[in-house]
Amino acid sequence: MKIIKLLTRKMLSYQKMIAKYKAPETIFIYQMGKVGSTTLEHSLPNAIHIHAFHSKNHTCPVRMHGLSKFGLKYFYHRAEQELTCFLLRRAFKQRENTKIITLVRDPLARNISMFFHDLDAYLFSAYTNCLNTRPKALATRSQQTDMLNDIFEQEFDHYYPSRWFDEEFLAMTGINVYKHDFDKEKGFKVIREQSGKRRIELMVIRTDKLSHSVDEISHFIQEPIKLLTTNQAEDKWYAELYKSFKISYVFPEKIKSQLYDTQFYRHFF
Repeated sequence: MKIIKLLTRKMLSYQKMIAKYKAPETIFIYQMGKVGSTTLEHSLPNAIHIHAFHSKNHTCPVRMHGLSKFGLKYFYHRAEQELTCFLLRRAFKQRENTKIITLVRDPLARNISMFFHDLDAYLFSAYTNCLNTRPKALATRSQQTDMLNDIFEQEFDHYYPSRWFDEEFLAMTGINVYKHDFDKEKGFKVIREQSGKRRIELMVIRTDKLSHSVDEISHFIQEPIKLLTTNQAEDKWYAELYKSFKISYVFPEKIKSQLYDTQFYRHFF
């Protein structure tokens, strides 16, 4: 009986989720994470917030694998994760008319913000070496003040922002954002593309221009909005540590120069 009840609940949750993804009025806030999207999601009616339709593009691999549990449970939960991704991809691609808003942020600032958002996962990764990112796991006695610098540079995927539009967004929408000019002064771009019966309207906004783009967003969704600031680092448990890290941390020149030389950065910034 418990298994039947569990399966029934799962089926109902899938049906509810898919119905929302198919609903004509749904607006997708589809972006790479820590770019101001939660603020936008809470400001828009009928919004769905998503970072990746493909598990390989999850913003934090450690988090994804941790949510899969351990032992034999891992295989069940990983299968469930992949099934969810498949169902949502199918529901998204079956839509005939889709409105998407995606945000972009300076990759250095975005990466620090993303690192602290998943700080617990990256600490776990460093002390277990579960991602095989270092010759051996950090010893638990390693608690130096510069430890976060080492973990940030070793465990975190700094080049995720430069790949996201190619590996995630293009695969789901068919839109190559780099083929469309972007006005860096205005900080936003509206793109409309149609393939067969499928029509996508996309608005790309730079996070630092978000508060100045309210009228344009309202016009895009055809409904007046008011931005509601939420999910700020200043309101979280790591606020003081985050603030201190932003002030003191200096990006290695190699990482900095490589990020600033990407198509992503040159196109939007």
